[in-house]
Amino acid sequence: MLREKEKQKRVTEDKGFLYGLSQSFSIVIGYTPVAITFGILATQFGLTFWEAGLMSFFVFAGASQFIAIEMIHQGATPLMIGVTTLIVNIRHLLMSLSVVPFFPERTLPWSLGLAQGLTDETFVLNTNVLKDIDREENRRRVMLGINIGAFTTWVTFTIIGGLIGKWLPVQFSGFQFALLALFIILTASSLSKKNYMTYLLAALLAVAFKLLIPGKLYLIMSVVLAAGIGAWWRGRKAHQPGFDVPKSMP
Repeated sequence: MLREKEKQKRVTEDKGFLYGLSQSFSIVIGYTPVAITFGILATQFGLTFWEAGLMSFFVFAGASQFIAIEMIHQGATPLMIGVTTLIVNIRHLLMSLSVVPFFPERTLPWSLGLAQGLTDETFVLNTNVLKDIDREENRRRVMLGINIGAFTTWVTFTIIGGLIGKWLPVQFSGFQFALLALFIILTASSLSKKNYMTYLLAALLAVAFKLLIPGKLYLIMSVVLAAGIGAWWRGRKAHQPGFDVPKSMP
């Protein structure tokens, strides 16, 4: 029994960058066609392939990039584009706060590097994978591997799409659902008996707030409220006799 525990510990500790990179394969499959689509559309909307590539490199936010090139095509000002994409991506603040507990001894360079690679899809995959990694140093490397895999795929295939964009006059439809579908699949894979009530509560609150609150603010409010209630309930149960703190709690 003791040898089995030591073996399991060694396996866990050996997980690092390459393990994270291999875990990113599910995201790579989903990002590839969407990134190509973005590159093609960006060049058809007037950007050069390297401008599209730089946008993917510095922004790295699929939905916001599609919105941005449409606004550029319509002649919107940089301020309007910036404010719009900020509103669309404000949810990343909540995602970052959810990831922070995995890295109690984080440094600023690591924080900035890992934050650059945080998207809807990498957030779900990271939180699902990191809960099984014991040491913070290994968590950093695993998350870096996941993020690098997703980031490199997005930038590379954006450029490829941009290069062929001017020679492929194709009208796309339905591609907006691709990233959403990938996000749903990754989220569903992270469901467990310990957290499904929080997800269900967030969904119900989102529906209720949608009927009462205009715009997209209802999404943030439902997530914050559901997460707060879930954390309160877990904290309450943690103080009850016989309750073991889940391994996912760093």
